[in-house]
Amino acid sequence: MGRGDSIEYGFATGRVMVLRTRLLGRAAYERLLDAPTFDDQRRVLTETHFGRFLDGVHNASDVERAVDESLRDLYADFLHRAGLPAPVIAFFEAPYDFSALKSALRARLLGVSVTAPVVSLGALPPEAFVSPETLPGALGVAARSALAAGAEAGAEAIDAAVDVALYAELARLAHASRIGLLERLVARQADAANAKVLLRCAVAGRTADDARAMLVPGGTWDARKAAALVTDPSALAEAVLASRVLGAGVAHDLLDLERLDVVVDAATASLERDAARGEIGPEPVLGYVLQRRAEAVTVRAVLVGRLAGLPRELIASRVRGMAS
Repeated sequence: MGRGDSIEYGFATGRVMVLRTRLLGRAAYERLLDAPTFDDQRRVLTETHFGRFLDGVHNASDVERAVDESLRDLYADFLHRAGLPAPVIAFFEAPYDFSALKSALRARLLGVSVTAPVVSLGALPPEAFVSPETLPGALGVAARSALAAGAEAGAEAIDAAVDVALYAELARLAHASRIGLLERLVARQADAANAKVLLRCAVAGRTADDARAMLVPGGTWDARKAAALVTDPSALAEAVLASRVLGAGVAHDLLDLERLDVVVDAATASLERDAARGEIGPEPVLGYVLQRRAEAVTVRAVLVGRLAGLPRELIASRVRGMAS
């Protein structure tokens, strides 16, 4: 880290030193899990940055909206006001724009109207996705390519093509930011995403060629080679464990699709926590944003799980590894 980083991120780092004391710790998550009712869960969160968004929340849709509003507040109040470089801001907004593109392309495929998100977290307004082929930059390139493939490509192939474009764009933005954390994060996310693709294909009985067609760029793990094992799920799960791209664990968990999502989310959590422990510069600042984003995922899972009547231990197993 050079002197310029200290100056550029000095103000934001000062804010982070205060703000990260308000992150939910493990004890808070335990209280949230132990709360006997949803109203009790809301009371646990009253004094946190989620509190003011939970007024009038009664169902899963309300929870989704409230959590997204908390993220929009984070992006507006911190990300955009901290004087961070444009590639950094774009890095955090791009996943939401590419998710909106997926929805727009699926709607076009089905011949229905695009449903705008209740809370927009991307850089582009919802109306920009009504005509996805006119989108700027990497989004437009991905949209035109998917539309050229036509309806016969199918929703799964379109989603996979958009994911490839997303990871290529994240890698470009991370490189442009010149921040090692973002480059390491993209590589870890790409490896985790590819492990998830292969494992899902194995469970579904897909071929190695099917799996390779859905892999994303930017990782450090040779997922294309591992795809040869997709017809032998147990061997693939053992190979993924040996690669450490999803951390330590049990092979059986990797073939449980409900558990797999949790394992994939947890794969990047330790990197985010380590980044937040830095003293000054980009890493603690971006580590805080990453932790807030992970915190939102965890709180959403706990609240929606309680509303669905899931047992405490099942909810806890789905968020284990994500809590700070």
